[in-house]
Parts: sequence; structure tokens; C-alpha cells
Amino acid sequence: MKKWVWHIGFAAAVGALIAACSSSNGTDPSAGTSLETENSVAVVLAVKQSDGSPAARTKVLVRPVDFLAGANNMDLVKDHEKGESPVVVSDSTLGILNLETDEQGRLNLKRLKPGTYNVEARQDTTKAFVRVVVTDVSRDSVSIKLEPTGAVSGQVYVPENENSLTVGVKGLDYFVETDEDGKFEFKSLPKGLLTLVGFSFHTYKTLDMEGKPTAISNMMTVGSTNAKIEPGKTTEVTIGQKPVVAPDTTAKEDVYPVVLFENFEDSVYGWYTSVSKYATAELDAKKNVHGRKGLSAHFVYTNDSNANWALMGHDLNGMTDMSELDSVVFWARSGLSDSSQWISVSFDVLLDSIALDSTGYENGKAWVHMQLDTAWQRYVVTPEDLIEPDEHNIGGNIGWDEVKEHVTNLNFFGGGVTEGVPYEMWVDDIVIYGVKGME
Repeated sequence: MKKWVWHIGFAAAVGALIAACSSSNGTDPSAGTSLETENSVAVVLAVKQSDGSPAARTKVLVRPVDFLAGANNMDLVKDHEKGESPVVVSDSTLGILNLETDEQGRLNLKRLKPGTYNVEARQDTTKAFVRVVVTDVSRDSVSIKLEPTGAVSGQVYVPENENSLTVGVKGLDYFVETDEDGKFEFKSLPKGLLTLVGFSFHTYKTLDMEGKPTAISNMMTVGSTNAKIEPGKTTEVTIGQKPVVAPDTTAKEDVYPVVLFENFEDSVYGWYTSVSKYATAELDAKKNVHGRKGLSAHFVYTNDSNANWALMGHDLNGMTDMSELDSVVFWARSGLSDSSQWISVSFDVLLDSIALDSTGYENGKAWVHMQLDTAWQRYVVTPEDLIEPDEHNIGGNIGWDEVKEHVTNLNFFGGGVTEGVPYEMWVDDIVIYGVKGME
């Protein structure tokens, strides 16, 4: 079994007390230097050892509560195995900070965009984290005390098309790769109730919306579970759905292929989301939406420019010959009365460098864009509807003829760039006509 845990820096423990604190006369020793005004500081943090003494020169990591280490395109630190650096570099625009307390165990957490964050402190054998809420006007004083760590081990049920998965701790900077049986272990986590997520994350080289080289990433969540971490103890967990052996349904006669690809009645299991750096996406399932019975996929996303993108997608479990495709039919609706919102259906080739070298194929897509309505509509996509590529291959579009015999992914992009309120759309009952051999 692999026990490859990304140990990053000093180990640390849990405890939290949030109390509003504001200095009116400028004499508060926690307020920082004279160059830091109250408006530039969101949180004043005091980290203490288990005996109550200041925890000087302690690593402090700030992450958004929905952060999932190992599921992003950020640079990994090269010397992470030496335990000298966090997994990802600081980026205040994304709410990610790697800090250190001063000799008094204090630090000023400078202003971040409003949101909820986890603040974790780490030393060699103790850890601590606390959740803080940053607003446009808040300035909180937070004190945490380091405690001994606990461990988690368990198993994730690995889908057939994956050799292993990644398990991440939501909102904290830890992730570990499973072995081929889905087994994993975290040897040192802070005390408290943590959410563990099992997922796969793949990155492929392609072209962006402007025809420039970029990378597109697929993250598929296979399940999550809560684990109560206690000092000196190991918690056992399982993640995901146990595989079910399907009955033999071999057809006795040759019939025209009609495949109900997805009706979302088992939720959005097997679907992933992928976004550009400054876009966001959330995917879940909703029941009985606006008169439609049963579950349907609910996709919430933000784009702040045409160069950014957000998608929900499904891996086809390898290369699929779709050259005989007649059509893809699905139902969809938007959430806002906004004429700028659309949906894009994309047949993608996403292969790693080894597969590209051996096959001679090119990563790219064939796609079409369609207007969304606030009422449920039935959409039909045929190969003739797909956009012809131009000389720049805008958006990675290389055309149907270049992808049809070896499609690897079916993706739905959420379109729209109006700033402010996030867009949302619903998708249901995806049926594929004419393709043999699809499950």
C-alpha cells in the first residue's frame, strides 16, 4: 500500500475562539505595525502551545473552506517531501496564504475577499485550525491552542476506469493518493470534524478560448465522508459507492443503438467539474425542479470574461468511436431571465502525452453553443450542428472529423459573462442515438 501523504511543513492541532476585537487608540499590540491600519487587517491570530505559551515561528496556512488540495492547477512545491513548504503557493486573490507567526506567536491576516476560511497552525507534533468569516468590515481576534494530532485510514471505492484516486481534506492542505485497491492513510491531522473527499483529477493540454495553449482539468468526485479526528487515535472510514455487478444484458438481436446516457437519478455520481483559474463551479442534483419529476443536475457557475470557462462533464471510460452518431438529446433550462446565458455541448479528446504520442491524435473538441431558456426545453445536437473549426482553433475546436472516432469526454459548458450573481442551469435525461457499444 502506498502511504504517500503530502507532508507540508510542520505538523499542528485544533481549537478555536473567535471574539470581536477592535482598538480605538492604536495601542493594541496585536494590531501590527504602524503601516497596517485596521482596514487592511481582517483577523489578528494568536497561536499558543498546549501549555499556553506563545507558539513562535509557527507555520500558518489559510485556505477557503471549499479548497481541496490536489484538485487544482496550482504549482506544487518541489521540496514538499522535505516538509519545508505548503503544497501550493500563496495567491491572495484565491484566498490562499502561507504565513508564519512572529516571536510572540501572533500574525495579522490581511484583508481577503469576503468569505469563509480555515486558518491552520502547524508545528512538529501538534496542529490546530479554526474557521473564520471575513466580511467587508469585520476585524476579529482569534486564538488557537496547538494539540496532539490524530490519524485517518480507510478505503475509497475506485471506479473501473481509474487505477487509483486522491483523497483530500476539504478546507485544509492535505491530500494522499490511494493504492490500486483504494486504501489510504493520513498519519497526522488536526483534531476536529473533517470532511474527506475522494476524487480523480486529470490535466490535459489543449487550446483556450483565444486559441492559445492551455490546460483543461477534469475533477470527478466519487464520494465524501465526515471523520472525527481525536488526538492519538486512528479513525477508520470508507468513501464512495460499492461497485454493483450488473446483470448480463447482451442483446439477442441487432437493434438501433439508443442509450440513456444519464438521467441523474443516482445523483451526479461520475460527473466532474472543471474551471479556468478565476471561474467557479458547483455541481449537485435537485429533485422535482420546476415541474420536472425526479432528479436533475444543478450546475452553478461564474465567469468574469469570455476567456474563462466552467463545465460539467463525464469521462467515456476511454476512447469511444462516435462516427455513427445520429444525435445527442437532452433537456435543460436556465435559472435567470438573461439573454446572455447559453449552454455549449462539447465532444472532447483529452489524452495524456503518452497516448497522444502512441496514437498520433490531437487534443481538442467539436462543439456547439445554444441559447438557454428559463423553462425546460428539449435540445437536439447532431454532427451537422457542430461548429466548423477556423485556422486558430478557437476554444480548442478542431472539428468533428478530427474527434469523432476517438471521443473521450462529453462536456457541457455553462455560458455567460455577466458579473455579479452566479449563473445556474439544470440538465436532465441525456440520450445518445446511433453509437454502438456505449454502456
